[in-house]
Amino acid sequence: MKAKRLSVIAAALVTGLVGSLAFAHHGGAAYDSERTVTVTGKVTDFKFVNPHVLIYIAVTGQDGDVVEWSGELTSPNRLARMAQPGSVRWHKEILRPGDEIELTGNPAASGAPSLRLHKVVDSTGTAIIGGDR
Repeated sequence: MKAKRLSVIAAALVTGLVGSLAFAHHGGAAYDSERTVTVTGKVTDFKFVNPHVLIYIAVTGQDGDVVEWSGELTSPNRLARMAQPGSVRWHKEILRPGDEIELTGNPAASGAPSLRLHKVVDSTGTAIIGGDR
C-alpha cells in the first residue's frame, strides 16, 4: 500500500514538473510586456515551421544602419486554422523576401532586435494578424 502511494505521489510530481516546464517555454519572460515596438522593413527570411513561425526583416535606422529584426508568432498550424471567413489564411508563402512589412510586438527584454509579435501588416497595408489597419 505504501509503495502504491509513493508511486502516485511520484507520478503527480513528474506531471507537475513537466507541466510547469511546458508553461515556462510558452511564457513571455524573454519579452518586455510593458512596451510595444513597431518596426518596418523588408523581409529577409520567413520560416513557417514548428514550433513557432519566425519572420526576419531588415530595418534601416535613422542613422542609416540596417539591423535585422526577428519576430516570433505561434505555430503554423494555429495560424493556418485561425482565419475567419473573409480574412487572411496563413501559409508558407504569405510573406516573401523583399516584401515591405510592419511588425508590432513586445521587444526582447535583453535589448536584442526581437519581438513577440501582436500585429503583422503586409506590403498592401493589410493586417494579416492583429486586427485592422
